[in-house]
Amino acid sequence: MKTSALSLLLLLFFGSCENEVDSHYDRPDWLEGSVYSILEEKGNFSMYLEAVDSTLYSRVLNGAGNYTVFAPNDAAFTKFLAEKGYTNVRQIPKEELTKIIGYSLVYNKFESSRLGDVLKSSEWIVGNSIKKNTAYYKTIYQEQVNGKTEWVVDNLKEATAVVTPYKYLPIFTNTYFQTNGLNSSDYTHFYPNTNFSGLNIPGGSVLAKDIHAMNGVIHEVDAVPYPLENIDEVLKHEENSMFKSLLDYQTDGTYLFASYQEYKALTEVYKDLYPDRNINSLYVKKYAGLVYSPNIEEYTMSGSTFNSEEQGYTLFVPSNEAMSEFINNKLLKYANSISDLPTDVLTNFIKAHQADIMVWPSKYKVAQNGNSEFFNAAGSTGPSFEEDGITGKYVASNGFVYNIDHVIKSRYFETVYSEILLNPEYTWINALLNNTLTSLRDELMKSSITGELDHNVNIVIPSNALLAADGYDYNEIDKTYTNSNVLGTITKDDRIRRLLRSGIFMRVKNEDINAEIVDFSGSPELGYDGFGYAVNDYGDMVRFKDNKLQAMGNILSNEWVEVTELATLNNGKVFSMDGLLQYSPRTTDPSNVAGWEERRLYTTISEYVAQNPDASLFKNYLDKTLHGVDSNGNPVLTGISNSGFYTVLVPQNDQMEQAIADKVLPALANVTDANIAAKKQASDFISACFLTGTVLPDDGVPAVMPGNYANYTISTVYKVNEPSLDLIAEKTSMEVTKPGGILKFAPKSITEGNTVKVEGINEATVIRGITKSNYMGARSVIHAIDKYLAFKAHVQ
Repeated sequence: MKTSALSLLLLLFFGSCENEVDSHYDRPDWLEGSVYSILEEKGNFSMYLEAVDSTLYSRVLNGAGNYTVFAPNDAAFTKFLAEKGYTNVRQIPKEELTKIIGYSLVYNKFESSRLGDVLKSSEWIVGNSIKKNTAYYKTIYQEQVNGKTEWVVDNLKEATAVVTPYKYLPIFTNTYFQTNGLNSSDYTHFYPNTNFSGLNIPGGSVLAKDIHAMNGVIHEVDAVPYPLENIDEVLKHEENSMFKSLLDYQTDGTYLFASYQEYKALTEVYKDLYPDRNINSLYVKKYAGLVYSPNIEEYTMSGSTFNSEEQGYTLFVPSNEAMSEFINNKLLKYANSISDLPTDVLTNFIKAHQADIMVWPSKYKVAQNGNSEFFNAAGSTGPSFEEDGITGKYVASNGFVYNIDHVIKSRYFETVYSEILLNPEYTWINALLNNTLTSLRDELMKSSITGELDHNVNIVIPSNALLAADGYDYNEIDKTYTNSNVLGTITKDDRIRRLLRSGIFMRVKNEDINAEIVDFSGSPELGYDGFGYAVNDYGDMVRFKDNKLQAMGNILSNEWVEVTELATLNNGKVFSMDGLLQYSPRTTDPSNVAGWEERRLYTTISEYVAQNPDASLFKNYLDKTLHGVDSNGNPVLTGISNSGFYTVLVPQNDQMEQAIADKVLPALANVTDANIAAKKQASDFISACFLTGTVLPDDGVPAVMPGNYANYTISTVYKVNEPSLDLIAEKTSMEVTKPGGILKFAPKSITEGNTVKVEGINEATVIRGITKSNYMGARSVIHAIDKYLAFKAHVQ
């Protein structure tokens, strides 16, 4: 009895204490309820909660945590069910419900005012966020790997645990749009049936915001957030099949871009995780060699300060019809199949359609691809987003996908370089451009596509066969050239570079001036027996007529190089040739050093004077001042480099006599070693006739080419030494103009303030005629001029 009474007493006592403890720790009435309970109280989220109850997320919404919940109301769910063909929530498979609920939950609590911001290092970066990390991630899936159906997971790095490539939910906010200069059309282009409210999700708006709960914040939305496909998943749509086939292309059983790496440890993890899926091997998938990997959910661009909330990728996908046409007419112009193409051809093609940022419609005109090319092929002057054949728009979980009715124009396939890249006859030149002359290759690819609207270039390409006939061979393994025939001081590498650049002509073409070489038919209007003239990329002059060309070596060998147009491209034309443009008489003198080395300038001047007796006085003064010989007996000119480029201006005999009469030039008889003053005056006069650094042709173009100079200043060899004027080795220069397309030269005075220290005397125009001007030499040209040109120091 006593025991029973004591036991009851203790039970009552401890029961009373327990009730008091429970009462003490009861949840205060003023504290918000859980997300689940608040949605339940609201009464218009019954379908969403029914979906929640069918998943494990019911614990999340009832328990502890810190989430942002984009909760679709019943009206949104009713619309979703109708679109998907379901009668009620119960008909939706559990796996789908898990996707829907997980994708509606964003990690961490974001009030509406912070949805467009990013938290970095405990500091909010306003207006930088376009998407938020959700609780849903893509798990393993099946895909064809080397012809077999295998289990695959998306990842960038080696993994030994469960891989969770979380999906991001785009949040379109006023904050982000204003910060990034976007407008409402940047949203409505993707979702034309939804107005931009300044707080949108894909296809919907936030109706009621900032509903606080103990475990997060709720934003009511009028659309069901459904997990977006990533770019790689979008590519699996039928309309993208031809582009996708290039990404998946294999040659000799090896993927060019896709990579499937089997991981044993990861396989065992997933075998335990999914025992019913019969997993034998698990492959981690990624892509290599491209701007980005289309299946990567995170933003991982090297060197970028952006994270996945702030940025994403963009892919433009041509239609299957456009792909077929481009492959057949361009990529396979010289190849039998895609497998015959170098890998970099396909790489550059795919990169032309990728951008490592999200390209918004309003920013389309300035957007560039992975090859640094404008998507619209012209930049700000080109077509807008609405005008450029974009047939579909898709917001992916990791960026944007645009379907287009054309292939994006790339400098690799639309410029003169494309012929070198794709034509197997030019593989040696292509290797040279890619291995050692990359800056020249880039010049050949400049066009409106890269923003250089004025750039024009014509190229005459030496083929493998022509180079082989010259003695060249190319080792593809060590990427080196050999030429056992080369003699003299020239090296095989220098020679092949010069041979290539001899046929490249950089010009300008715009509304103000069109210096394009349409063809090589000649220029009868110039008065040089129908010849046209141009300076090549090396700096040598070339003349042409009737689609036949001659460089200096061809003239010396009395041979012609006939050219045939191969293609007209975005930035110029490409021609084939039946011989090499030679700078030396290689063809007629192949076994001697003289046949391989360019002719010296003094020899060219001597030949010029032999054909132009009116220039004899100039030659006489030259011989008494600048002319000499080196230790090997070769002619040299004082102050003139054998490797320099020169334009030589030759006054006619009557003008030389006028210079003597004007006391600008001493009489020839007075020019002796004993008469130092007279020899110096004569030497200075002759040196001023040598313009250094550039070969200037009389080509009829109203601007100096290469380049585009209405006024061009060029130094002379003459340097002023007048201590009384405080001038020591002071350079002199000529101003070059081309009124009416005719070359004119004027010495530039040297002044200090309003004081003229050295006066430039006269101005002169070239005298046209086949033997008079445009007389070509190696790295040089000689022009007859109608006035003498000189500099007169005003000695104090």
